[in-house]
Amino acid sequence: MPRSPVSSRHAYKQKIADLTTLLHSVELINSTIDFHAVLNHLMELARKITGAAASSALLLSNDKLIFASVTGTKRSSVKKVYLEKNEGIAGWVVSHGKPVMVSDVRKDTRFSTKVDTNSHFKTRSILAVPLIVDKKVTGVIEVVNKRSGRPFTDNDCAMLSTLATYAAASIHKTYLYADLENLFLSTITALANAIEAKDPCTRGHSERIRNLSLLIADELNMSKHQKKNLEIAALLHDIGKIGVPEHILGKQSELTDKEYEEIKKHPEIGARMLSSIVQLTEVLPGVRCHQERFDGKGYPLGLKGKEIPLFARIISVADTFDAMTSDRPYRKALSYGEA
Repeated sequence: MPRSPVSSRHAYKQKIADLTTLLHSVELINSTIDFHAVLNHLMELARKITGAAASSALLLSNDKLIFASVTGTKRSSVKKVYLEKNEGIAGWVVSHGKPVMVSDVRKDTRFSTKVDTNSHFKTRSILAVPLIVDKKVTGVIEVVNKRSGRPFTDNDCAMLSTLATYAAASIHKTYLYADLENLFLSTITALANAIEAKDPCTRGHSERIRNLSLLIADELNMSKHQKKNLEIAALLHDIGKIGVPEHILGKQSELTDKEYEEIKKHPEIGARMLSSIVQLTEVLPGVRCHQERFDGKGYPLGLKGKEIPLFARIISVADTFDAMTSDRPYRKALSYGEA
């Protein structure tokens, strides 16, 4: 029987609404590197667009399929389960790299009952599509039990495949960002090591300051973003010493007043060096002010108390502790307890 004009118009409007929602998903992917937030959004969208009772994304990890995102009433129980790489309908999709629609799982020998057994969910029908990143199948996106009781359709499959493409793009973006971030941090570490090579007495100093600063950050419950910037500030806090003559940095005896004035220039030198790098804007206060003192007798600005930026206060404490617990030509290190 042909569709009525009213039902055709309704289907057309629904399709426009679904496509509009998909476009908004692209905006989300472009605006964030939080892969799990994107995946959760896409799974909710998959359930809504296909009219399914539940949806899930399974990712390959050590030859197992792990439920990375789940919607539906049994999501907590389902996330505790995993499948072997070739297990169940999801495993078949991974092996063959093709979508599959099953209207009655009881009649399909590929279906694994593991998830249903552990979650007390009852799967009747399923639509699963491969998640492909860089031409490799890295997981599966699936929806189960169309709420209308009807089988999933080719249009459902097309929509779910589009969402899988979006998820793949988000994964790829996350990988690229992680690679860039690791490269950036490796470059900063190499730079810090190069600076310390000028002064054998402080070798490994920046690495220790980073570790101590991050321990303090954990105690202060700082956010992941704050910790990342603090880590960079700690590694680079002495970068300005590159502008201090080596004979002063490596001097084995007490510094003269004139030599000490040269040393005192390094926070400002470091801040100036880094000021042209936009990504390091939040790092600069930690570099410029790490030699300030709580009593206002530090340098270069003579700040006191909470006038001193938080990153600088943390690095200052870590820096002082490391100095006290490290051997110097003119004195032996204190024990941790004494420090």
